[in-house]
Parts: sequence; structure tokens; C-alpha cells
Amino acid sequence: MKKKLGEIASINTGYPFRTKIERDPEGTIGVIQMKDIDEYNRLDLSDVYKVQLEDLSEKHLLQQHDLLFRSRGVTNTTALVTEKIEPYVAASPLMIIRVKSSYVYPAYLVWYLNHPLGQRQINRVAEGTSQLMVSKSALAEIVIDLPLLATQKVIAEIAALSEREQQIMEEIARKRKLYMDAVLMQKAVGKNNKNKRSNTNSPKYDNR
Repeated sequence: MKKKLGEIASINTGYPFRTKIERDPEGTIGVIQMKDIDEYNRLDLSDVYKVQLEDLSEKHLLQQHDLLFRSRGVTNTTALVTEKIEPYVAASPLMIIRVKSSYVYPAYLVWYLNHPLGQRQINRVAEGTSQLMVSKSALAEIVIDLPLLATQKVIAEIAALSEREQQIMEEIARKRKLYMDAVLMQKAVGKNNKNKRSNTNSPKYDNR
């Protein structure tokens, strides 16, 4: 089954801050920005700014299983809100995609939109060159392939395991490089020290 994204989910723009977002020591509302989504398209809430918002409506509050779409930037990928994080809002240019169909698994939808096939569709409707921009109406026209819900769940689970494996392999490679660099530097420094000791201990001859 194929459905347009706008048929299976609501799409809303992020909260429209009119000025630069600044931390407020008294803030009670967390603001998720583009910077809070890492290279693996996961939310990193360790440095979320807190602010006060007096005119906040319920529609702006994020819910578990919401999708956060980067509507502007070098890449236009999607992250998933995997847990309850109220009260939080997403700041524009992030868009909030909220599944409204019982036969769509949110994690599968994230996988599909980030898959090369989904990205090709998004790239076709994006505007700009170095900084791509995708409008709400264009995003709604993206066509999603929807297998049975059980299949969607299996795909999402396997994709998550595959991504985790990749992250572990990259971490192992990084630590291996650090170890090898340390070993090689130790050999380099040790050799120099040995030469210095050798020069210091060598007999000195008086040519007078």
C-alpha cells in the first residue's frame, strides 16, 4: 500500500521564535533545536535550552512518537521522540510529524524518510542548493510504502539493531586508532629518550 505522508500524519511547523533562543534560569519549557539532533538522527537532550512561554498552546507541545523533520539545512532527515519529554516544544525550522493512522508504525516512518529512497523524494521537492528547504505542503506529498504493521515493526527493529552495530564498530575503530597512536608515540618518544641517554653516557675525549 502506498500513501502520501499528509494522508497518514499531521504536519506542523515548529514554534516560531521571533528572537534568538536564550537560556532562562527560570525556564520551564524545553526547546528542541536542530543542534539537539545528532549525526545518527537521535535526540540528545543533554543541552536543551529552557525558556518561559506565556502564549504556548497544546498543539506545540511534543508527544512521545512524534517525528522531528529538519526542514532546512544540508540534510533533511528525521528524528523520533522515543520517550515522554513533556513539556517540550520544537523550534522552527523543525517540523513536527504526528502519525494519525493506526496502521503506521512511527519508527518505521522515520526509517523510511531517512532511507535513500525517501531522501531522493525529499531532495526532489527541496528548494535551494547548499541549504535545502522543504515546505510543509511539499513534505505532505512524499509517498510512503506501507507494508503490514507487523512488517513495519520488524523492519524498524532490524534497522535499529543495524544502526547500533554500526555505531559500536565506529567506536571500536576510534578507540583502536587512539590506542595505536598512543603506542606509536610511546615508541617515538622512547627512542628519542634512549638516544639522549646514549649521548649523555658516551665518553668525552679531551683533544688537547
